[in-house]
Amino acid sequence: MQSKLVKSRIDTRRREKKAESELVVKASKVEETSYLELEEDLLSDGDRRRKLAAALVMIGSIMGILSGTLILQGNPASLLDLDIFNDTNKEDLHGLVLDQSGDALENVTIELIDIESGSAIDEALSDENGRYVIDDVLVRNYELHVSKAGYGKVILTFKPEPIGISPITLIEGGEDRTENELSETEGWSLEAAVALATVEGIFTISCALVGVHASFEIRRKKNYRRTQFFCWIGLFSRGLIIFGPALILLGMILIMLNKEDFENESTAEAT
Repeated sequence: MQSKLVKSRIDTRRREKKAESELVVKASKVEETSYLELEEDLLSDGDRRRKLAAALVMIGSIMGILSGTLILQGNPASLLDLDIFNDTNKEDLHGLVLDQSGDALENVTIELIDIESGSAIDEALSDENGRYVIDDVLVRNYELHVSKAGYGKVILTFKPEPIGISPITLIEGGEDRTENELSETEGWSLEAAVALATVEGIFTISCALVGVHASFEIRRKKNYRRTQFFCWIGLFSRGLIIFGPALILLGMILIMLNKEDFENESTAEAT
């Protein structure tokens, strides 16, 4: 009987200890939860805006890095006119022949000459309105020999363009003359296009990396003006054309609302 009583007391103590341990565990959980809630409450609206601004600037800058990478890996010819490297591009050659008085000249011989071989590729005669047309001419440099009996011959160096050739004036009894209608900038070479794409890609990525650094500067909240300057440089990363700069600009607006949170600004206000 006594042994049963002792055993009962022992069991009772075990249950009490178990209950105490459960209460301690529950209390610790409640205390931990309340601490987290308190920490969340301690996070001010300014801190939330600053963290959001840092995230926006970071995302916009990453978009800029992607854009710069695409530029470096893309086709440099896309920076120029689409037809500039297309040797099979053709244009209809058309123009007007006039005399010194500005009147149209009929039956003027128009010869299209290949510059390299010096041979005639095609020819046409001007109509009663002085107009001529040669269809489907490959876009490259040519000479156009314009002649009529009793008039001085004109040798024109040109490259076919959609707008056609400027009016050509023949001088009655005049001497033969040469003219050049080639543009002073004859377009971009492939090497120049590659160089341009490389410079543009590196510039874009560099600006984007400055924007990434600006994101960390926002979190550090040390110097307001420097942070805004880095964000401003990040705008030139042009992430996905407008989306990246728009996010960075939004981040700049948010940190403007919390300008006083930066150490240098709070120090200036205190003094």
